[in-house]
Amino acid sequence: MSKSDLRRERVATRISASQARLKRDGKALAPAARRDPLPDAYPPENYRGLAREYPLLTVAAGVGIGILVAALLPRKFATQAARRAISAATVAAELGLAYSKQARDAAGEAAHDGLDKLTETTAPLRHRSTSAGKSARSQGLRLAGEAMKFATRLRR
Repeated sequence: MSKSDLRRERVATRISASQARLKRDGKALAPAARRDPLPDAYPPENYRGLAREYPLLTVAAGVGIGILVAALLPRKFATQAARRAISAATVAAELGLAYSKQARDAAGEAAHDGLDKLTETTAPLRHRSTSAGKSARSQGLRLAGEAMKFATRLRR
């Protein structure tokens, strides 16, 4: 036998021993964990899916496009547009304040009307509960008096 034949036999015996060990201990081994596909394993179907997968890239692209547009527009146009945008924002803020004051006043009036209606509808119930409380108190006092009389009679 040559050296290569000896090596082949030694490798074959190691392989057969390893296979026997796997057959014997294979059931005790845990199954390999299944991996989920990577999020970008498949290309996105539309731009919305792309933005959902890469939100920071979307923000960076928006900033880049804004810088590009600002560089292409003349400076005077940008100044006028900024001035108009600030005036439009001021008008929108003033309208918001006016609407909020109106909403606050309307809510206050509705709350006042609701309290008046609540007072009107609960007045009979409050009157009945007051009279029932007075009646229960007087009955309790009468029963306590009777119990005291009974207790004094038992002492004699």
